[in-house]
Amino acid sequence: MDLGKKNIKFGFLWITLATFLGFILAIKLQTGGEEWQKSPVHMYWRTAHVHANTLAILNILYGLFIGRVGLGDGAKNLGSNLAIAGMVLMPLGLFFVPLIPPAGYIIPIGEWCIIISMGMMAAGAFKSIT
Repeated sequence: MDLGKKNIKFGFLWITLATFLGFILAIKLQTGGEEWQKSPVHMYWRTAHVHANTLAILNILYGLFIGRVGLGDGAKNLGSNLAIAGMVLMPLGLFFVPLIPPAGYIIPIGEWCIIISMGMMAAGAFKSIT
């Protein structure tokens, strides 16, 4: 897959899944009442929904710009893979932590993947600006 295209493809796929989660949240909100609104599951799923959409958009932007920054192909590929891993791991951890508490351990792994990939992108952007 050409550099950046996988971020764009997975980004749009992830937006679709996150939007479906939003649909499920809306149904639960209508049928679950106040008890659902105050439940930890609702809080974590709502947070997963927001982060999944935000990180999907970030991945689409990553895919659009990765070819324009001053990094080698290996670094671009690593950053691209880390951005996708973070986009998947962080929201999945948030989704599953109220059901399977040890799933919370993958949340910071996803966060670090995003931090590193964005740091690489920033370094490449500064390097390519003369």
